[in-house]
Amino acid sequence: MLLIAHRGWSTRFPENSLPAFAAAVAAGADELEFDVRVSADGVPFVIHDSTIDRTTDGTGKVADLTATELKRVNLKDENGKVIPGLSIPTLQEVLASFLGQVGLNIHIKALDERCTPLYLIQTITPFHYKSFYLAGSREVLEAALRICPHIPRCLIQGRKDTDLDKVFATAHDLWCERIQFFKGYYQEQDIQTCLEHGFIPNLYWADEPLEAERAFQSGVIGLLTNDIGPIRKHLIK
Repeated sequence: MLLIAHRGWSTRFPENSLPAFAAAVAAGADELEFDVRVSADGVPFVIHDSTIDRTTDGTGKVADLTATELKRVNLKDENGKVIPGLSIPTLQEVLASFLGQVGLNIHIKALDERCTPLYLIQTITPFHYKSFYLAGSREVLEAALRICPHIPRCLIQGRKDTDLDKVFATAHDLWCERIQFFKGYYQEQDIQTCLEHGFIPNLYWADEPLEAERAFQSGVIGLLTNDIGPIRKHLIK
């Protein structure tokens, strides 16, 4: 059973922020999940949306803004309040802070033409290869298989990926270790099929204690949650 803090402890702290990750680690998360996008000048940042409008006091697309411009904006808390001085972290900052002390589920949301995040991740010492994995769509994982095949991969089921046989086939083709299911878009028997195929089943997501308990009873191994503290307290008795 692995409890994965989705964007850190994101119900209590600004999502995908260093405080959210630190709080999740302190609460006992087995893994941190976070999202990666690339700035206009090729710096990987940890942010979920394609724009900075929702989570910061700035506006614009991540891919259109430079690293300097992205570092100037301030993150908002879970209630939309701006927190002066708290900036969007870079992938390098997150790796420097947490690699090796907790598992990392690195969700590559978008790649630039040079696949910069994958080449940065490729430089990580072999000592840490089993402490993190890359998650994403087929397109992202195809690039990962080409550039850094030694790093574990997790195929993420999208809302449109309702043909689970195709999902399993794709995961086989990409030599994935995990499949991450999307709540509401799979059946419980799919978890058992996933295990029978030799994959580790992740589930996105469960924020209610009883829902989390049922997920693990169905065979889920890695559970993503936005509220890591209460969920862990309920499950780890």
